[in-house]
Amino acid sequence: MDSNRGKSLAIQAEALYLVNLMLAPGLAFFLLLGLYWLNRGKADALAVNHLSQTVGVSVTGGALIILAFGIFLYTGGMESGYTLMTIVLYFTFIHSSLIFMGVLGLVKAMAGEHYVYPLIGRFFRA
Repeated sequence: MDSNRGKSLAIQAEALYLVNLMLAPGLAFFLLLGLYWLNRGKADALAVNHLSQTVGVSVTGGALIILAFGIFLYTGGMESGYTLMTIVLYFTFIHSSLIFMGVLGLVKAMAGEHYVYPLIGRFFRA
Protein backbone atom coordinates (compact mmCIF):
# COMPACT_ATOMS: atom_id res chain seq x y z
CA MET A 1 0.00 0.00 0.00
CA ASP A 2 1.39 3.39 -0.92
CA SER A 3 1.96 6.12 1.63
CA ASN A 4 -0.73 8.41 0.15
CA ARG A 5 -3.36 5.70 0.70
CA GLY A 6 -2.16 5.26 4.30
CA LYS A 7 -2.29 8.99 4.91
CA SER A 8 -5.77 9.15 3.40
CA LEU A 9 -6.98 6.31 5.65
CA ALA A 10 -5.46 8.04 8.69
CA ILE A 11 -7.29 11.27 7.82
CA GLN A 12 -10.55 9.37 7.27
CA ALA A 13 -10.20 7.65 10.65
CA GLU A 14 -9.62 10.91 12.50
CA ALA A 15 -12.42 12.68 10.63
CA LEU A 16 -14.89 9.88 11.44
CA TYR A 17 -13.81 10.03 15.08
CA LEU A 18 -14.67 13.74 15.18
CA VAL A 19 -17.95 13.23 13.33
CA ASN A 20 -18.84 10.55 15.87
CA LEU A 21 -18.27 12.98 18.72
CA MET A 22 -19.97 16.03 17.23
CA LEU A 23 -22.39 15.29 14.38
CA ALA A 24 -23.53 11.69 13.98
CA PRO A 25 -22.80 9.59 17.05
CA GLY A 26 -23.27 5.92 16.39
CA LEU A 27 -23.43 6.14 12.60
CA ALA A 28 -19.89 7.53 12.31
CA PHE A 29 -18.70 5.00 14.90
CA PHE A 30 -19.98 2.09 12.81
CA LEU A 31 -18.39 3.60 9.69
CA LEU A 32 -15.12 3.90 11.64
CA LEU A 33 -15.41 0.27 12.76
CA GLY A 34 -16.00 -0.79 9.15
CA LEU A 35 -12.99 1.19 7.97
CA TYR A 36 -10.88 -0.43 10.69
CA TRP A 37 -12.19 -3.91 9.94
CA LEU A 38 -11.51 -3.62 6.22
CA ASN A 39 -8.01 -2.16 6.54
CA ARG A 40 -6.54 -3.50 9.79
CA GLY A 41 -4.42 -6.20 8.17
CA LYS A 42 -3.36 -4.55 4.94
CA ALA A 43 -2.87 -0.86 5.72
CA ASP A 44 0.51 0.73 6.35
CA ALA A 45 1.74 1.62 9.84
CA LEU A 46 0.44 5.21 9.76
CA ALA A 47 -3.11 4.17 8.88
CA VAL A 48 -3.14 1.31 11.39
CA ASN A 49 -1.89 3.68 14.10
CA HIS A 50 -4.68 6.20 13.51
CA LEU A 51 -7.33 3.52 12.99
CA SER A 52 -6.49 1.66 16.20
CA GLN A 53 -6.23 4.89 18.20
CA THR A 54 -9.57 6.28 17.02
CA VAL A 55 -11.47 3.02 17.46
CA GLY A 56 -9.99 2.40 20.91
CA VAL A 57 -10.62 5.93 22.15
CA SER A 58 -14.15 5.89 20.68
CA VAL A 59 -14.99 2.69 22.55
CA THR A 60 -13.46 4.10 25.74
CA GLY A 61 -15.31 7.41 25.32
CA GLY A 62 -18.61 5.59 24.71
CA ALA A 63 -18.13 3.44 27.79
CA LEU A 64 -17.18 6.52 29.80
CA ILE A 65 -20.28 8.45 28.80
CA ILE A 66 -22.58 5.51 29.61
CA LEU A 67 -20.86 4.99 32.97
CA ALA A 68 -20.86 8.69 33.82
CA PHE A 69 -24.52 9.21 32.98
CA GLY A 70 -25.47 6.07 34.88
CA ILE A 71 -23.68 7.35 37.96
CA PHE A 72 -25.15 10.83 37.57
CA LEU A 73 -28.69 9.49 37.29
CA TYR A 74 -28.25 6.92 40.06
CA THR A 75 -26.82 9.36 42.57
CA GLY A 76 -28.91 12.42 41.72
CA GLY A 77 -31.91 11.26 39.74
CA MET A 78 -33.64 13.40 37.16
CA GLU A 79 -35.20 15.60 39.83
CA SER A 80 -31.92 16.88 41.20
CA GLY A 81 -30.44 20.11 39.88
CA TYR A 82 -27.01 18.61 40.54
CA THR A 83 -27.59 15.98 37.84
CA LEU A 84 -27.91 18.61 35.14
CA MET A 85 -24.92 20.47 36.52
CA THR A 86 -22.71 17.37 36.47
CA ILE A 87 -23.82 16.49 32.93
CA VAL A 88 -22.93 20.00 31.76
CA LEU A 89 -19.56 19.74 33.52
CA TYR A 90 -18.95 16.36 31.88
CA PHE A 91 -19.54 17.80 28.42
CA THR A 92 -17.53 20.90 29.22
CA PHE A 93 -14.42 19.05 30.35
CA ILE A 94 -14.37 15.42 29.20
CA HIS A 95 -16.22 15.55 25.89
CA SER A 96 -14.51 18.74 24.77
CA SER A 97 -11.13 17.23 25.69
CA LEU A 98 -11.88 14.22 23.49
CA ILE A 99 -12.78 16.59 20.64
CA PHE A 100 -9.58 18.59 21.16
CA MET A 101 -7.46 15.42 21.10
CA GLY A 102 -9.27 14.35 17.92
CA VAL A 103 -8.40 17.65 16.26
CA LEU A 104 -4.76 17.11 17.22
CA GLY A 105 -4.97 13.59 15.77
CA LEU A 106 -6.43 14.95 12.54
CA VAL A 107 -3.63 17.50 12.26
CA LYS A 108 -1.05 14.74 12.79
CA ALA A 109 -2.77 12.54 10.19
CA MET A 110 -2.79 15.38 7.67
CA ALA A 111 0.93 15.87 8.31
CA GLY A 112 1.54 12.14 7.81
CA GLU A 113 2.67 11.59 11.41
CA HIS A 114 1.77 8.98 13.99
CA TYR A 115 -0.35 10.03 16.97
CA VAL A 116 -1.11 8.48 20.35
CA TYR A 117 -4.01 9.97 22.29
CA PRO A 118 -2.86 11.27 25.69
CA LEU A 119 -3.65 9.16 28.78
CA ILE A 120 -5.73 6.41 27.15
CA GLY A 121 -4.15 6.02 23.72
CA ARG A 122 -1.17 4.06 24.95
CA PHE A 123 -3.49 1.07 25.50
CA PHE A 124 -4.40 0.99 21.80
CA ARG A 125 -1.04 0.92 20.08
CA ALA A 126 -0.99 -1.22 16.98
